[in-house]
This record gives sequence, C-alpha cells and structure tokens, in this order.
Amino acid sequence: MKMREPLGRVLGNRRGMLLVSLAALLATLATSFVAGRDAVGSSMLLPWIALFAFEAGPVLGLVVAAVSFGVFLFSPALDGVDVTTTFVIGRFSSFALIAVGVGIAGARLRRSERRSRRLVEGLPLVMYAEDENGLTYISPQIESLLGYGVSDWLTDAALWRRALHPDDRERVLAEYTKAVDAKTGFECTYRLIREDGRPVWVHDSSAFVPEGPQSYRQGFIVDVTEQQESAEEAERNASLMRGLIDGTVDGITLTDRAGRIVIANQPMLKFARELGFPRTGLMHERLLSLADSITERERFEHRMRELEASPDVESADEFELRDAERVFQGFTRPLTGENGAYLGRVWTLREVTEARQVDRIKDALVATVSHELRTPLTSIVGYLELIGTGEEPLSAEDERFVEIVRRNAARLQRMVEELLFLSRVDAGGLELDLEDVDVIEIARAALGSADPAAAAKRIALEFDGPGALRMRADGNRLGQVFDNLISNAIKFTPERGCVRVSVGSDEGTFIASVSDTGAGIPKEEQPRLFERFFRSSSTRDVPGTGLGLTIVRAIVEGHGGSILCRSSPGEGTTFTFTLPLHAHAVDAGADRAVAATR
Repeated sequence: MKMREPLGRVLGNRRGMLLVSLAALLATLATSFVAGRDAVGSSMLLPWIALFAFEAGPVLGLVVAAVSFGVFLFSPALDGVDVTTTFVIGRFSSFALIAVGVGIAGARLRRSERRSRRLVEGLPLVMYAEDENGLTYISPQIESLLGYGVSDWLTDAALWRRALHPDDRERVLAEYTKAVDAKTGFECTYRLIREDGRPVWVHDSSAFVPEGPQSYRQGFIVDVTEQQESAEEAERNASLMRGLIDGTVDGITLTDRAGRIVIANQPMLKFARELGFPRTGLMHERLLSLADSITERERFEHRMRELEASPDVESADEFELRDAERVFQGFTRPLTGENGAYLGRVWTLREVTEARQVDRIKDALVATVSHELRTPLTSIVGYLELIGTGEEPLSAEDERFVEIVRRNAARLQRMVEELLFLSRVDAGGLELDLEDVDVIEIARAALGSADPAAAAKRIALEFDGPGALRMRADGNRLGQVFDNLISNAIKFTPERGCVRVSVGSDEGTFIASVSDTGAGIPKEEQPRLFERFFRSSSTRDVPGTGLGLTIVRAIVEGHGGSILCRSSPGEGTTFTFTLPLHAHAVDAGADRAVAATR
C-alpha cells in the first residue's frame, strides 16, 4: 500500500509553507543578483526571512519579524540613502504587502487542507497513499477498523503483511506483487486480523499514478464483513436448498416464462438420461420428443400443447411408456410473483411403475377372491331365505339373529359385486346397453328408493328438473350412478339435513348434480376422492367400502361424460356429472378409473 499526496495537499500543510517561503527567499535573492543592488537591494530579503521564521514557530517569527523590519527600514540609511517619511511608508508598505500576500496564500492552503482532511476522514472507508518506501498517508478510520493507530501503520512497514489472514496471505501478496510490478491497479477482497484477533473482511482497491521518479499508488479499503457474511449465508442456504431438491425422489425442474430450464435436480437429470431427453430445447419440447413412446400419444401431446399455450394452467397426469413399461406421474404448477405476474413453471416427475405393478397384482387378487366368494355367498343368501319357512316358526331372538346374518351377507354380496364390476372396468370390459331412456324418471326412481333411509334421519329430499328429458344411455347403469350419489349424500348428512337432486340440459349436454348439507370434505383431501378405497377423514366413522365413487365415475366416463366435486367444510358437498345427450359407449378401460367414495 504505497502512494504520494497530490500537489495541492502538499502545499497546504506546514511543510509545504516552509517550502514556499524558502522558494520565495531564493527567488528574491536571485533577482537581487540579476537586477543589481541598486534595483532591488539585499534588504528585500528580510520580509521573506521573517515569514520563514514564522513557519518555525510564532515566538521566533515575531522576534525575527521585528528585527527584520528594523533592518529593512534603516539599512538604506547606512548606504547613504536619505530616509524620509515617504521612504518609511514605502518600505513599510512593501514589507506588509509581501507578508500579507504570502500569509493569505498560506492560510487558504491550510483551510483547504483541513477541509480535505475532514472530508477524507468522514468517509466510511480508509484512504491510504504509498510510495516505493512504504505508506506516506493513511486516514484515521484505520484505527476503528483494525485497532492499530495511524502511527503504527506509518512506522511499521511490515504491519499490513502481518495483519493478513493466514489463509489469504499467499493469494493476496501474489496479486499485490503482480500489480506493483506491472504498475497496474490492485483489486482484491481478503481478510485482515484485528489487533484483538478478530478477522475482518475488506475490499482493497488502489490505482498506480505515474509521475516519473515520484510515482505513487493511492487507494482505499472498505469494510465488507457484513456483505461477505451475508453472501456466505446465502451460499450456505443455496447449498441447503440444492441438497433438499436433489434429495427428493421426484424429479423437479423450474422453467422461466419462455419454458427454458433454470433449475433441474439430480433425479430429473437421471430421468432425462434414462428416457433420452434432448439436451437442448424448451421443457415442453423435450417432453414432446417422448410422444412416440407413450401409450396414449394424443392425450400426451394435447397436454404438452396446453401447457405451452396456457401459462396459468395446473396439471396432473399419468403416462405409461409403451416399450419400457414404466409409468410416470407428471405435475406442473405456474409460479407467480407478488403482483400475480407469471414468472415460470414448476415441473414434477414421479415414477410410479412399482406402485402400478402392485395395483395390477392387487386387482388380480381382488378379482380372483371376488369370483371365489361370489358362489358361496349366493348359497348363503339363498339358504338364509329358507330359514323360518318350515312348519315351526323361529323365535323372536332367532329371527333377530337371522336378520343380522342376512343384512351382513347382503352387504358382503354388494361389496363382491362392486369389486367384480371394477375388475371388468380395469380390463376394459364395461358394457353399456344404450337405449332411449327418460333420465328424469330414473332420477325420481332413485330418490324414491332412498326415501326410507332419508325418512329415518328426517332428511328432506328435494328434486329440481323438467317433467321429462330423454337421451341415449344405459338406464340401469345411470340409475346406479344416482343411487350411489344419493345414498352417499344421505349417509354423510346429519339429521334434519337436506339432499337436493338437480337435473337439466344445456346445448346438447345432460347435467345432473346431487348436493347435501353434510360436514363437507377438507380441501386437501378432495383431489384424492377418486382414489380407490380412499375415505375422507370427515366420514371415517360412517361404514362404507370406499368403492362407490369408483363405480360412479367409471359409468359416467363410460358414457363419455365427466364428474367433479365441490365441497367446503361445514357447508356440504355437491357432485356434478355431465353426459352428452346423444351418448355413445367408450372404452372405459382406456382411462382407468381410480376413485373412491367419501
């Protein structure tokens, strides 16, 4: 750290004024010899001698000034000059003018120096200057920064090198030496050890000022400890965040507004290598490259185009690779700023191959067990019907026992039928017998069948719809949909509640809804309502198989329709399904129904 002060600041201090006085003295002496004694006179040197003495001290200056003025005034008399009043006034004026002129200049320079020093010493940084011999100036802020005083730095040339942190010393000295040798700027962030042993992060910046043999280096040091610690904290947090997303099982990618990949965690990179994603391109373009290997190519391509065109769309899909027999779930969600502006999208890829294999095994087992249970259950129910038909009637207690057995056998038989139904759906074997039916009549019939259960809980049943509405559908299956939705609504509605069925049409679409005034379904559970065997936490105390909505959605989608749920805790639930009025049977196994009752 070596630099020299600017010229104005040199002339503005005490040493500078001594130099000015000495230079003026020599100039006057030279003028005397060149112009001759008669023109100037050696006595003209006396004012400068007096000013020079003032720079040495005020007392000496006053004494020398008095003697000099006396000699300056009366020395001409020794040379034969006639001393008159005019001569005395002239001599006094000359002495005064020289003294005042140089004094004013010195005072201004000293005020300028004080202002400059106050400015420099008021800055939140340390300024320094050095030449080839070491520091020539360092501002007093260095003491509050590192604990060492200004005199310590100016007298100990090796202090800076000793104060360098051991872990930074080699790097900093190498960079500094390179800058000095090349006579270029020096820019470096490093640690210095305070006098009390604490490390301080500083940013050191200096420039080389070429002035021939008097060249110097000037610079400043800024305390950046807080910024450095903040940067290190941010880096640690970033490392933790990176470790978090890399430690997940799911592949996660963040894309910007244009779809360019910003972040991709390690599981996503692994999936990309295994699936053969292109190394370049937007996210949806890379995914589209897999379209030929997806079992449902059209649906997959439609979803990718939708995500490209609609930034605010959320999605949840499941796709299977044809040849690899791997199954993935994909989830996307738009990322928005505080003002709602679209910033990008989060993509999540989860492999569920093993889970789907387990599902297939489970479904096969359920189907097998259901088939095996169906025959003995049929026999049990048949023989239960015969009990009590003999010559001797059953006692009241026996009648009660038989009724309990009959009720539970019927419940088990319904469960077996539901399982067999789902097995056929999974195998793509759902058959619909389409015919021209009156859906109003079907809905009213379902309400009539549910009337005893509603009356037992004093639940009001309401219906809203036209007098008749005909469409092509499987009447039995459509009745099953109404039966399941209405029975669910009654089951989960407290006493004195209300269940309302609404039926209508709009532009070639049949619309039906079943609403209740029950406890409702928590929002976080609603996406899982159509998972097989899932039951909401709000209905765990109500008996059920968890398969009712599976059947409902399978039948609705088999007709080419769709079903959705709206629910708010404490405000009830509404299931709404739509069907084309001119329905045609579709392959129910193409989009596997994975659903559950509440």
